Amino acid sequence: MRSHERHRRGQGAARRAGVLAAGLALASAPLAAAGAQPMPFDRGIDRACTPGAQQPERFDDIGPDTTHGGAVNCLAAYNIVQGRGEPAGGYDPGGTVSRQQMASFVVGMLSQLPAATYELPAPTAGEPFTDHDRISEVHRRNVRTLHAAGIVAGYDDGTFRPGAPVTRAQMSALLTRALQTATGEVLARADGVFGDVHGTHRPDIERLAAIGVVQGRTDGSFGPGATTNRGQMASFVARSLDFLVTDGWMMPIAYTPAEVSQGTVTQVALGAHATYDRAVFTIGDDDRHVGWLVRYVDEARQHGSGNLVEVAGDAVLEVVLIGVRYPTESEQEPWDGETIGLTGDAIIEVVDSGVFEGRHQIFVGTTATTPFTVDRLAGPQRVVVDVEHP
Repeated sequence: MRSHERHRRGQGAARRAGVLAAGLALASAPLAAAGAQPMPFDRGIDRACTPGAQQPERFDDIGPDTTHGGAVNCLAAYNIVQGRGEPAGGYDPGGTVSRQQMASFVVGMLSQLPAATYELPAPTAGEPFTDHDRISEVHRRNVRTLHAAGIVAGYDDGTFRPGAPVTRAQMSALLTRALQTATGEVLARADGVFGDVHGTHRPDIERLAAIGVVQGRTDGSFGPGATTNRGQMASFVARSLDFLVTDGWMMPIAYTPAEVSQGTVTQVALGAHATYDRAVFTIGDDDRHVGWLVRYVDEARQHGSGNLVEVAGDAVLEVVLIGVRYPTESEQEPWDGETIGLTGDAIIEVVDSGVFEGRHQIFVGTTATTPFTVDRLAGPQRVVVDVEHP
């Protein structure tokens, strides 16, 4: 039995100042006949959200056929969304997005970017808005962070109006500012793509249409004044992540949900190959699959404590095996956790960071941020991570 996920840096990584603005719409969007209104397109989310990340797992009200369900599950895999307290265990995809919630969606998206692309600033000192007491404690730091980044400014009267619903036009403006701030690029416009879009937010809506983040409605309109619900917001953010991955601004995560395994990590092995280096994690339970979360991180921080873990190399790949048991609770002989080194072109060493709440965190020090694959092999169950040579 074998499952496979492929992760490759977007081929647009070499396109930088001027090229994106000049050619992205032509390269990505369907061409319209001369004099015809350009057609919006759906870029999809598959390059940022692997099939495993789109599987329903976390929320009771998100099933395989739920509209926007794949995007919601993807954002949960990236830890951008956690659901709502009411209803318990649900995401509430039809619920209206407020301005303060929108701030948290955007901060969650920008937090996925590596430091080499963009780092969010520290939150604005003090309270930048006169109605700060109405901003939920959950969202307050994120609102202040976007204010410091110049992405939100509030209203002329000094208020932020945190509970006000977000219209589709306002959503477009905020996402466009976030993407342009993070990349340093001015996005091209799909001019005249929607007949009902006019005024202040038209450029922002047309910029998102040019990169396939918004498509409009079945009747060809955009509905700029309509409110944005939580399911739609998930799709807008997931498509934005797909744009960032495709254009080379970030690497995607690898995520696969877990069954409840009785196993633990029993062995770790490294090997150098002609074009890639391999790390193999053997699990002492072949009947129920562990899941995984694999991603590049700027710092190796131990889950639970947040302590910095020393890892050799110029880049760090975090491997989290999900659904494992504590070594002391398992019947198998566990891996001893000793650091393992490799004289390879991609992998330098593997460092154990321990098990916390059913997740075994391991860091792989690498020579560079290069594409990787994640496979599952059976007999015994092994999670295989291959890291391409620079």
